[in-house]
Amino acid sequence: MRNKRTMSLAALSIGVLMLSACGSAGGTADAPAESGGEESLASTINIAISQAPTAYNGNTASTNAVYNTYVDNLTSSAFAAFSASGNLEANEEFGTYEKTSDDPLTVKYTINEDAVWSDGTAIDYDDILLTWATASGTHPTGETDAESGAETDLFLTASTNGFAQMEMIEGEPGAKEFEVVFTEPYADWEALFTTGVIMPAHIAAEQGGMSAEGDGTELVEAIQAKDIAALTPVAEFWNTGWAYEADLPSLPDTALLPSSGPYKLDNATNGTLTLVKNDQYWGEERAGKTDTVVFKTIVDEEAVQALQNGDVDIIDPSSPTVDTKAALEQIGETISVDTGESLTFSHIDLDQRPGAVFEDVKVRQAFDACVPKADMVDKFVTPIEPAGSVMNLHEYQPAQEDYQTVLDGAPAAQGDGVADIEGAKALLAEAGKTEPVQVSLMFASTSQLRADMVALVKDSCDKAGFEIIPQPEAEWSAKLSQPGAWDAVVFGWAGSGLVASGESIYVSGGEQNFGGYADEEVDRLWGEIVTNTDAEKVIPLKTDLEQRLAETQYNVVLYANADIIGYSSKLEGVELNPTQTGITWNAYSWTKQN
Repeated sequence: MRNKRTMSLAALSIGVLMLSACGSAGGTADAPAESGGEESLASTINIAISQAPTAYNGNTASTNAVYNTYVDNLTSSAFAAFSASGNLEANEEFGTYEKTSDDPLTVKYTINEDAVWSDGTAIDYDDILLTWATASGTHPTGETDAESGAETDLFLTASTNGFAQMEMIEGEPGAKEFEVVFTEPYADWEALFTTGVIMPAHIAAEQGGMSAEGDGTELVEAIQAKDIAALTPVAEFWNTGWAYEADLPSLPDTALLPSSGPYKLDNATNGTLTLVKNDQYWGEERAGKTDTVVFKTIVDEEAVQALQNGDVDIIDPSSPTVDTKAALEQIGETISVDTGESLTFSHIDLDQRPGAVFEDVKVRQAFDACVPKADMVDKFVTPIEPAGSVMNLHEYQPAQEDYQTVLDGAPAAQGDGVADIEGAKALLAEAGKTEPVQVSLMFASTSQLRADMVALVKDSCDKAGFEIIPQPEAEWSAKLSQPGAWDAVVFGWAGSGLVASGESIYVSGGEQNFGGYADEEVDRLWGEIVTNTDAEKVIPLKTDLEQRLAETQYNVVLYANADIIGYSSKLEGVELNPTQTGITWNAYSWTKQN
């Protein structure tokens, strides 16, 4: 699933798991020019997605996925949003913000007086304070995580980046203004309140056993007092109460799912999710242009046929193949096809906890040496996007302007990606491995691309002294955080282009550090990166970071995924989006001619 991230995260992408790295939000866009009058426009637009959305709340470690963001782009509003260019744009329909001090970093926010949830409840300080509470890591349970040794928090957030650097946000229940004061600078401070991040406090409070009447004082006071007992049921609901059943057979009570965006959730059945215009939406620029938007879960292998049949109006395959492009081009003039390089990249993570297969860095390096990255690019990327190439870095994709500068300064990360069987054998010998090293390689069972990639790895690495055991899993993303459930796993991260969004993937005990990697120098570098607000100083810091990640073989980076979308020529307003925000970043402005 394109598990994305949201703001302080990177997002997972299916099989190409796409995490959301910190912040994904719909951007602003001009309404498309209409070739006919209102009467000539269709009332419904159907969008194919590769995996069903998993939750209304996509901010937990288990729900931080791109396909939740695809929906959030239409059902959620916030102070800022990301456009297809990757730039952060202020959303003044929701509210305004202004940095008032650099020392300490202080930002004043004002929520639009007319901003309300779709059930009519005002969007206010209560929602912001709950957002801070859930993401700040300041509500300990008193228990210790068995793996990291760190004290666990009530709220199972996907990332504490940015919010952990904030003081408690002061304010009064129901207020429309508040001020954020940072205990230390945070590089991506403008990206903290973006689409999908702010959840309805009144719902969490009510479902947590607090009074449904009144002005939210009970929840606000509990957070301000750090009343763990009172907040425990609220956290239990926030963590799991907004999750959907697998494959979305239906929706929970829609009264629990109010929208702050131009559309609201209406119903779901068998993986199909229907949104309708939010009649309480107060804005004009981002107001929905089409009455109904339907998300249909269709695996990549069936998406082109669904588009050709007219079952959907647009497809954005998570794992596009050469066949995908060829099939789209054969349909003819009724379909438009756009391609490019995405900010989502494929990689193989390695379990390197004590006693795990990849605990020894020599074994990790041997595996990296035998993986045929260049072959993968030739087979899966360049036939779709000729500019595609082997990817050698973690925090920069080849299409980004600073990629080559950083790579030039990180010699340990350099390489052509051609499998080195003899080199891998030598490294395994240095590690004292005299028998084939068994590796259970997990991947999304719904993705033929991932299956093909694993087959290439097996063919190559079995010759080098490994025994690759393919491990297809339907619920592979749920197993990511289960130590011992896999030795290696291939999926994708959706990069955000932000400075600090990837921190939790690499630091010791990070929420998205699924392989248990730990390195003091990497932790130190991230500590400098996230507190640096000078863009020019970030590049040398990340250069040092890339060198260290390569020296210690954090994981195996493969390539930046090719991006391809196909859509009906009757659909207007579509723009290819290489970021984790997804193709629906401006879907509120789409129209379709009948």
